[in-house]
Amino acid sequence: MAKGADVIIIGGGIIGVACAYALARSHVKRVVLIERGELGRQSSRASAGMLAPQAEAEGPGPFFDLCLAARDRYRGLADEIRDATGEDIEYCRWGLLYLLDPTEHEAAKGRAIWQRAAGLRVEELSGPEVRALEPALNPEIGGALFFPDEAHVRPCTVVSGLAAGARAGGVEILENVEAVDFILDEDRLRGVNIGGKTILADTVVACAGAWSGRLLDRIGHRLPVEPVRGQIIRARFERPPLTHPVWGPVGYLVPRLNGELLIGTTVEQAGFASTSTLAGVAELCEAARVMVPSLMTAPLDRTWAGLRPRLPDGLPAIGRFADIPNLVVATGHYRNGILLGPLTGELISDLVLDKEPPFPLQAFSPDRFVG
Repeated sequence: MAKGADVIIIGGGIIGVACAYALARSHVKRVVLIERGELGRQSSRASAGMLAPQAEAEGPGPFFDLCLAARDRYRGLADEIRDATGEDIEYCRWGLLYLLDPTEHEAAKGRAIWQRAAGLRVEELSGPEVRALEPALNPEIGGALFFPDEAHVRPCTVVSGLAAGARAGGVEILENVEAVDFILDEDRLRGVNIGGKTILADTVVACAGAWSGRLLDRIGHRLPVEPVRGQIIRARFERPPLTHPVWGPVGYLVPRLNGELLIGTTVEQAGFASTSTLAGVAELCEAARVMVPSLMTAPLDRTWAGLRPRLPDGLPAIGRFADIPNLVVATGHYRNGILLGPLTGELISDLVLDKEPPFPLQAFSPDRFVG
């Protein structure tokens, strides 16, 4: 006999577990999450956990507004997860230093102007001011923007905390199970077939990260999601040489509470290969050397990689396909999955429950690639 669910979620990265968590908090009782591997082992794992919309932004607009709201959501989420599950996601509002090379000063002033006009805090620092804040930085650095409201978290703990909260709310999470096929009936999905079993559902949420395009191909819907490999390395110190995340022209450095320092990340078109490479490690080591020369004496603790899902216009797909109203899509978050994950989960929960989301989602419609 086929099993029934109100909602099936396909994909167990940050987006999938955030959807499960939000649906559980909205009292949707029969939710099943299917993950082809282990939770959070791809794009979510390849993140340093920066919540940095101001540093990432190229200009104002709907995506920037969404990212700012997502950063704000974390202020309450950390306590929410700790109270519900005991998990500490290490939400650290330390700010972020965005280093400038000599060609970027005018562009940096422009960024500071439009962000201040939007009511955001930005400080312009000279080279000596940068080194007063972070003495270990390369003395050749000529200046930086400092964003005092940027933050960072520990991604793996965000994933596990959201998953624990979802389970506590009654969500069934199935790991190491691949969704083999959709059951399509005219203009609606009836469910999915997995491992010889059928799960029927009122709504299906597709959030399989870099695999979302392959998944949706099975029902004839093109969503051009490209896997982009990101490698990251970790050094460990008794006391990290930095007290703020640092974003430079060639990479970033993120200190953690336990003495770890993350160095990231590569941007590689490598298909679905998700292993670290010597070339990637060398690139990241050079980025670290340029920013903090003394890091070259640090012991290398660990390397890993993951596949980030990118769509051609750089924006996520959040919404429905017009011709299959009970299929909801959430993918393509690329470098902002950790930042946008919890808020995306709440937006998807609103869509599933036929509520009006608090943000206009037209710019993120998956139908924008149709035709």
